[in-house]
Amino acid sequence: MPANLPPDYQKAKRRYEMATTPEEKIAILEEMLAIIPKHKGTDHLRADLRKRVSRHKQEKEVARKKGKKGFSYHVRKQGAAQICLVGMPNVGKSQLLTRLTRATPEVAPYPFTTQETVVGMMDYDNISFQLIDLPAITPDYVKPWQPDIVKYADLVWLVVDLSSDELLDQVDPLCDKLRTHHIELVREVPEEPEREEIEDEDELSPLLWYKKTMVIANKSDAEGADERLSILQEFYGDRFPIVSVSAERGDNLDKLPHSAFESADVIRVFTKAPGKPVDYNDPIVLPRGSTVLDAAYELHKDFAERLQYARVWGANYFDGQAIARDEFLYDENIIEFHTG
Repeated sequence: MPANLPPDYQKAKRRYEMATTPEEKIAILEEMLAIIPKHKGTDHLRADLRKRVSRHKQEKEVARKKGKKGFSYHVRKQGAAQICLVGMPNVGKSQLLTRLTRATPEVAPYPFTTQETVVGMMDYDNISFQLIDLPAITPDYVKPWQPDIVKYADLVWLVVDLSSDELLDQVDPLCDKLRTHHIELVREVPEEPEREEIEDEDELSPLLWYKKTMVIANKSDAEGADERLSILQEFYGDRFPIVSVSAERGDNLDKLPHSAFESADVIRVFTKAPGKPVDYNDPIVLPRGSTVLDAAYELHKDFAERLQYARVWGANYFDGQAIARDEFLYDENIIEFHTG
């Protein structure tokens, strides 16, 4: 990545990463192309941005030809992160959604109960996560619009059924089906190599979407569940983190919000005005590794441009320490902005 990219570029880059539709992504990429300095050091980056614009225009055209009528192919993100629940028929996704949120999907002991997306908000301390329950996926069929939703989600929860002797057949076939739509479920998203290190541009597939995934092993209260869980961990424990729960009985459900927070790799920052108390009710949620300036941009662009420094309380700083605009923030820091 070339040096000396302006703050407006970095802000646009974060908005691009949060965008959910080809139209949004194209508009933000064109903004980034207008912002980025034009010199030899940015040649590769500008070429990459133009390639991404071209890719999203192709996606937009494909969507138009499919004729999106009546049903939205994406769910606008809310909360700290968007999490898709995927799984084979009758693994208990809908009941899991009901127990973790205030959503009321149809729950029944027969397959394919969920026919469209059902959305609920899962609380964690003073933030929330958006859960999306998708219709069941099988090796033979996935609804045409489902992969689009998975692609733009922040995290995937792959739900499996510990009451089934075919437990292992609920993981690879689903992963294989999503892979046919250029979606790869992974424990950690690999870093994209620098363009300078790539001799062949085709080594980077513009249609490969890595999605950070956790396996939710449901129905831990079923007979023989412990033995099946051991088998699941033996085969997939190195490939995915696995959490055993019972949506029916409520076992270990309290672990899932914290797991979502850790997987989403975000921080919460509380703000206070000089001489005023801290606002703990509405934290700014930022990607881990964000700076004081990033937090200011979340409030308003004009505010960020007038920012001179901030005082901070909490992790990695002494209380009330004055720090510069480019200093890093940490989870549950309290910041007091000072503008010129």
